Amino acid sequence: MRPLATILLLFATSLGLAGCAPLIAGGAATGTSVANDRRSAGTVLDDTLIKLKAEAAIAAHHSLKRSTHIDPTCIDGVVLLTGEARTRGDLDRILTIVRTLSGVRKVINQIRIATPSTFAARLDDSWITLRVKAALLGHGLNANRIKVVTADRVVYLMGLVKPATAAAAAGAASRIPRVRSVVELFQYT
Repeated sequence: MRPLATILLLFATSLGLAGCAPLIAGGAATGTSVANDRRSAGTVLDDTLIKLKAEAAIAAHHSLKRSTHIDPTCIDGVVLLTGEARTRGDLDRILTIVRTLSGVRKVINQIRIATPSTFAARLDDSWITLRVKAALLGHGLNANRIKVVTADRVVYLMGLVKPATAAAAAGAASRIPRVRSVVELFQYT
């Protein structure tokens, strides 16, 4: 087979399997994170289900799916909502949807009224998240116990940690270039 045809065949095959990779990787990552998490395995599962239910419930509203970019994150029943909604009405609908989900104890709304972010902006946020996680490891912190979410260059830190760990994590995150601010949403042990 010619090299170009081989490359195209491999590319097409990878697209067909692309839906499986997140499930496999997600399962492996969940197993690893549960082993290093202060939450019980049941709580980690509940939080994962809340996140998935929130994503599905928002996506079920086609107008919201088209006009928003929302990223729910859940730690111990506390849901952080980041992203963008074009209108206040869309934001209110999202808050209502998420607040009514079973198991949600609290919703922290950090959704901006704005046009949904571009792929480049999300990529920049992902790069910041990666650098924050590396900085946490560099400071001897267990990065699996601290959830890092970046939206519009604002870093949100979540998890069940001791106050000294929270302070060290916030300090490490604040020194990363391009970070606009750091928001601590920790629960203390």
